[in-house]
Amino acid sequence: MENKKSIWIWIVVLIIVVASIYFISVKNKEAGSAVEVTVSKVEKGDLVSLFSTSGVVESKSKQEFYIFSPTKVLKVYVSVGDQVKKGDRLLELETQDLSIQYQIAKKQLEMAQIQLEALKNLKQKQTEQSQIPTPSLPQQAPASEQSIPHQTQAQFQQPTSSLSLDDQIKLQEKQVEIAELNLKSIQQNMNKMQKYVTADFDGTVTSLNAKENNYFTSTQFPAITVEDLQNLQVVLDVNPYDAVSLSEGQQAYIHFAGKTFEGKVNKISPTAVKVMSQTGGDSVVKVYVDILNNDGTIKPGFKVDVDIKIGEKKDTIKIPSEAIVTDKNGNEFVYVVENGIAKQRKVKTGLVSDLETEILEGVNVGDKVILNPSAAIKDGVKVMTKGGKE
Repeated sequence: MENKKSIWIWIVVLIIVVASIYFISVKNKEAGSAVEVTVSKVEKGDLVSLFSTSGVVESKSKQEFYIFSPTKVLKVYVSVGDQVKKGDRLLELETQDLSIQYQIAKKQLEMAQIQLEALKNLKQKQTEQSQIPTPSLPQQAPASEQSIPHQTQAQFQQPTSSLSLDDQIKLQEKQVEIAELNLKSIQQNMNKMQKYVTADFDGTVTSLNAKENNYFTSTQFPAITVEDLQNLQVVLDVNPYDAVSLSEGQQAYIHFAGKTFEGKVNKISPTAVKVMSQTGGDSVVKVYVDILNNDGTIKPGFKVDVDIKIGEKKDTIKIPSEAIVTDKNGNEFVYVVENGIAKQRKVKTGLVSDLETEILEGVNVGDKVILNPSAAIKDGVKVMTKGGKE
């Protein structure tokens, strides 16, 4: 009886062992057919979208003084690096006395106006006394050779007795116009001829090409440059497609030498301009970003990295951008793991940051989305997670 009981015990044990082996083998087979994936849990949080680029630093206030005709620099009052105040003398230039030429031109204009008035009076008398023959006044050129080209002057000095009185008046009106232009030209030259070059604002001398007691002229290089190094901006060349997301007043971050400085978009050019590159001409929009808290590290001419905040969302549903798949029609979707099965869900996206994307529709907080889904991931495929955010 005891032997029979022992046999039944062994039979039960054998059945349990066989069942266990079968169960384990089935599980291993099922596990072997599942695709291993990495998942991330859908969560809520803050999201910031940045536009990143680089640009060149320049002064917002910059004074460049050019000398376009050979002029002697009598004295240089400053050196490169000097701090100057508004109105401080920078250079002293040799100037030409044009006062005598101005007085001559002024008298020539007065003479031309007197002769024109005489002709008009004669015309009036002729109208009143039409029966009296009108004597022809000799035409005299009121402008000297200094104000009227020689050929033109000779032409005006020809006898005008053959001209009608109306033609003589028209001719004299032109003489007055020439005299006025000559006087205006001399006056403009007098205004341009400045003896001292002075600073337009408080700043620093950043370049000096003129030398004392030497003649200087250049259309390419200024004689002297003054810049306000406390008031800097970054100039960005932005693709027109990216420029549409930018607006004046947006917060910016300027990065240089391991430091980050605050900034603000101050101005966006209303039109695009052509700039030359290695690939040809590109259209760009000039964007100007003020540097708000420079500690002296950043200087004009430096190339810096800039991040502009173009959007921000608080407490919004977000997932890693690497979980989103886009098909050939532009539809966006993700794969959510449900009970070991990959389920495809179409999503509607919102704000995008460097690493994360806002999800407006399609997933819920707590869902597990597959990261970087391979071609083996299809709707309904068995999957097995291997880490990721839980």
